[in-house]
Amino acid sequence: MIHTCLSFLTNELNEYLKVRTGSPTVDRVFLTSVATEGGGVVIPDKSVGVSLINIEEDRVYKDQKSTVINSFGNVERLNPEIKLNLYVLISANFQNTSEEDSSDDYVEGLKQLSFIISFFQAKNVFTPENSPKLAEYDPNLKKLVVELYSYSFEQLYNFWSVVGTKYLPSVLYKIRMLTFQEREFFDSNAPIEKIAINSKTKQP
Repeated sequence: MIHTCLSFLTNELNEYLKVRTGSPTVDRVFLTSVATEGGGVVIPDKSVGVSLINIEEDRVYKDQKSTVINSFGNVERLNPEIKLNLYVLISANFQNTSEEDSSDDYVEGLKQLSFIISFFQAKNVFTPENSPKLAEYDPNLKKLVVELYSYSFEQLYNFWSVVGTKYLPSVLYKIRMLTFQEREFFDSNAPIEKIAINSKTKQP
């Protein structure tokens, strides 16, 4: 589910950028890690990388129910579903490595990031109704909410230090509403519909 969620959003960004840049055949956004163990940038040159950097359980909306009624009318005992938040970094790898190509520079990277911020500002909730391709990627994805997430200079420094490569212009988003519920159940029983009370007392 995590991979289908991020693949879907990567595709949505690519379709949007193709319209904004007037290049209908060029993919500019890739689902990839940020850097190699040696500190080299993995994101292709002149492109934008979508990278998962953290997974968090959302305990605020956690359902504590452990039983459900299935389609056969039986009670299934399940562990409570898990709701996850994904923290996704979107980085622009335009490092001005070619003086002959004006698209390969720092300013162009900021331009691509601006387009992406505009996209999520205009549309930050994705459902099968407003995004039909969502169901094609994963029928279990019912709703995705994308929120801009701000972090401090200290967090920014620590993150890029851990990654081990030089800073790339980037923006961090929090993606909510991923729900995991494995359908393997512990046991299944018919529901209790009546409770009988024996009022007779035993005579001595």
